[in-house]
Amino acid sequence: MSELAPSVSPLALSILELLDERPMHPYELAATMRERHHDEFIRLNFGTLYHTVEVLERDGLVVSVEREKEGRRPERTIYELTEPGRELLVKVVSEILARPTREYTNFAAGLMFMHHLEAHQAAQLLDERIAALAAKTEKLTRVMAELRTAGVTRLALIELEHKIAMLEAEREWVGKLKGEITDGTLEWKAGMGSGHELLRRRHGSSTH
Repeated sequence: MSELAPSVSPLALSILELLDERPMHPYELAATMRERHHDEFIRLNFGTLYHTVEVLERDGLVVSVEREKEGRRPERTIYELTEPGRELLVKVVSEILARPTREYTNFAAGLMFMHHLEAHQAAQLLDERIAALAAKTEKLTRVMAELRTAGVTRLALIELEHKIAMLEAEREWVGKLKGEITDGTLEWKAGMGSGHELLRRRHGSSTH
């Protein structure tokens, strides 16, 4: 693929994916996302979801096909995926699988600046993170087991499997880091005295 796919938010991608299965109204989209635990991977709230559906409709990627009325509830518009929407879905998923992208995480920022803490404090906080990661892993493992028991295929849960693997890998790495801080293996200093001066001399002082 030589042409990059346009930027599509995870929420928009989830909407396109669900509408590729069948037409739905926004409330059903949100309920299905929660049922399938998409909210573990995307920020989900009704206001943003409705706005995203409107943008997708404006761009011709989804189209309203009918309005549904139940009792005293307001009418709910049902949407379906258009052919351009399906083409974009396939293109974006292909790009995501093929090309790693730079991601900016809060944890990476915390690691960059943790030398501003006392070493024992950083170790204690990392210990708390290890416990939180273990709890998250246990929860998702239980959810995945329940869904598999209910007959959901592994392919339909592959993102959960990946999430669990990443959580376990991070917990193992953080555990090693915490151990190095505790036993003093990790030298607790940063800045010019930590090797930055050598890097500056090696690569030059210019930032251009």
